[in-house]
Amino acid sequence: MSGDKPVDRDAIRAMVRQVLRDALPEAVREKIAAQAAETAAPKKRTEARAADSDASKVEEVSIASDAELAAFVRRVIEQREAIQAGRLKFRLKRARKATEAEPAKGGGERVDKGIVTEKRVMAAAKAGKRLVVGKGVVVTPLARDKARQLGVEIERE
Repeated sequence: MSGDKPVDRDAIRAMVRQVLRDALPEAVREKIAAQAAETAAPKKRTEARAADSDASKVEEVSIASDAELAAFVRRVIEQREAIQAGRLKFRLKRARKATEAEPAKGGGERVDKGIVTEKRVMAAAKAGKRLVVGKGVVVTPLARDKARQLGVEIERE
């Protein structure tokens, strides 16, 4: 692409819809249309949710590893009907920040020279520590992303 023309998102959506219409069997299309009609009437769904709110259960979920993700997916598959009926809902458990965990687990880990890598961030997260980075220490972009994901605070001096 030359970059001169802006992307026409409506045209792309129309093409995707056409491909889906051609590829999906009629039964699946009818189900999708019914779901689309359901989402078009938010008041009805809100009222139905209010009526079912007494019967619904909300579970907090923490997913920090591949094994936890796999277990969650299995749980969703097992409880599919309850989820679709609105009797079971999931909420992402918020990770505590490294500074909150710091007093209980012994403070921060100091890095005076070298490079802070993803591996070092994961070790600090496992130990519940924050990283105190000295002047001239390089923090890789992958390490920054992993720190943000795991809630590990990186403090520069």
